[in-house]
Parts: sequence; C-alpha cells; structure tokens
Amino acid sequence: MIRDRLIPHIKKAFTGWEMKINPVENPIVRFPALQKEVGNVLVYDDGDEATVHVEHISHGHFNHYDETITQEQREIIVTEDVISFLQALFTDRVLLHTTPDNRMGGWSRLDLHDGPVELSPDQRYYLWSKPYEP
Repeated sequence: MIRDRLIPHIKKAFTGWEMKINPVENPIVRFPALQKEVGNVLVYDDGDEATVHVEHISHGHFNHYDETITQEQREIIVTEDVISFLQALFTDRVLLHTTPDNRMGGWSRLDLHDGPVELSPDQRYYLWSKPYEP
C-alpha cells in the first residue's frame, strides 16, 4: 500500500510540523489549516494513487500511469510527487483558487509556471499562508 512508503517520507520531510497521522484509515495525513477559507490539507491512500485534498479548494490525484514499471517504482514516484507538491504548497509556491461558493476550485504550481498566472475576477485566490494579492 502506498501509505507504507508515503507516511514515513511525509514524517521525515515535515519533521516538527503539526500533523495527524492515521496509518489505518483515510485520510492518512492531516495538516491543519492556516486559513479557514483554505481548510486542512488531507492526504489519502487510494490504492495505486494518492489524493491530496485542500479542503475548501480542490483535490489532486497523484499517480504514475506507466504500466511498465513495478508497484514499488510507482510508489516511489507518487511519494516524490506528493512531497514535492506539499513542499511547494507550504512555501506559497502554489496558487489556490475557488469560486465564492466553493463549488469549483483548483491550483497552479507557481514554481512550474512560465510567466504570470491569468487571474479571473470571479475566483478567490490564496496561497497557503495568506490570501493572494497580485
């Protein structure tokens, strides 16, 4: 199970961080929110993939769909991708967005984006630590 690799690596990458770990049930990791509007960050073990859910924004699936690699290789790649995303999120390198009613949202990795991000007037924008102000 992906949790067997993911949990120890999250613990190591975020030593000293406040988080709740549940090695048996989902979510397997919960990081408490810094902003009520953004919500907690929850990490789920979905078997062959991990899902990261930013509670009031959106969620993303982390999987490597190459059928030629082993399950261990897949778990290594997924773990690296989840850690990379969480590190970017928690250092304000992920732009979060949602509609005012929180029915639709998403994110953009600012550290992987070339040029300015196009903003929509009908979205609210956040970084992990604060509202986003362009």
